[in-house]
Amino acid sequence: MKIIIVAQRFPYPLDKGDRLTIYHLIKFLSQRHEITLVTFKEKSHDPAWDKELSPYCARIETLPVNKWRGLVNCAKGIFDQMPLQIHYTYDPAMKSLVDRVIRETKPDLLYAHYLRAGVYTEAYRDTPRVMAMQLSMTLNYKRLAENASSWIQKKLFSIEHKRLQRFEPEFARQFDKVMLISQRDLAAVNANPPLNNVFFNPHGVDFEYFSPDTGIKKQSNTLVFSGNMEYPPNIDGAVRFCNEVLPLIKKRIPDIRFYIVGTSPTPDVLALAKDPAVIVTGRVPDLRQYMLQAEVAIAPMRITAGLLNKVLEALSMGLPLVATPQANEGIEAEDGSEIIIAASNEKFAEQIIELLNDAERREALGIAGRRFILEKWTWEAHLEDLEQMFIELVGSKSRTD
Repeated sequence: MKIIIVAQRFPYPLDKGDRLTIYHLIKFLSQRHEITLVTFKEKSHDPAWDKELSPYCARIETLPVNKWRGLVNCAKGIFDQMPLQIHYTYDPAMKSLVDRVIRETKPDLLYAHYLRAGVYTEAYRDTPRVMAMQLSMTLNYKRLAENASSWIQKKLFSIEHKRLQRFEPEFARQFDKVMLISQRDLAAVNANPPLNNVFFNPHGVDFEYFSPDTGIKKQSNTLVFSGNMEYPPNIDGAVRFCNEVLPLIKKRIPDIRFYIVGTSPTPDVLALAKDPAVIVTGRVPDLRQYMLQAEVAIAPMRITAGLLNKVLEALSMGLPLVATPQANEGIEAEDGSEIIIAASNEKFAEQIIELLNDAERREALGIAGRRFILEKWTWEAHLEDLEQMFIELVGSKSRTD
């Protein structure tokens, strides 16, 4: 098949969840299909990143991000009902580029990653169209509004949440198939009547890359939290943990060390390093080196939806992991045997302290978490299901034409 993939972000480097997903999707599908990638690129784009995708793509078309246009679009869209994120990311030049590539390629299938890319492919009713919603943006912005740190943020997130409540289900109906991670996300979309075009397809993890290494010595009483540190749910998780949970741990383990590892830390995240127990690394060459030296990983996010790659990666590396219920929603690891779930600050601190003081339990939890990944969360299993859906969709569409 000829498949055009439209993405909001260039899928490299692999420092954000959407980039990771699209990269592995392209790499997998390219074994049997012809892939064309159409995407935006940011000012920081390194031409060397193109070489990471070019072996898997017959064609790559990119357009520079125009942030000024996005801000103007948002200002114009304040008084209508379209979600602001659609206004911010929409660019007529990208629509023209996608239209041209479709005319020239004559694809068998169009795949758009997220709502923001879906607006460029939705109109092509004669071509099978799939949109990866992944998580429910309605749920995501509901949680952002509930946990906003300022009244301005709360107001903006509330407006976006209300707009998404109306937009998300009706826009999803326009596609032949929409992809979600879990039933929780489908329930949050709250379509009436219910959507009948949903295909559940979560992410996977590279279990060979993210694997344990007993040859690397652990640092005593060390925690790690990884992710894109300009992403609001990660910022909220890191700040809340340092302000509300870490002081409780210090009372029992004074020499605790907490590594915040990830790209683009904001000033709020960087400020956490004023505490000698907190190390903010920024982008690192290899995340695994920090994870392998840590005794416990944490996922303290309360503002999230869908599935968290950081959880899959920690479990895959055999790291005992303490997480909020929200962080485990899309993954459903078993509390107490494969992961530790803690809803309150007090329980979060208590569970970490217990793990740091019990090497046998850390080892047992890590082994079980790794086994869980191998059984349920490899990329291959999920992508094979997705490929089969693509094939069946194209076949059924051709029979009805």
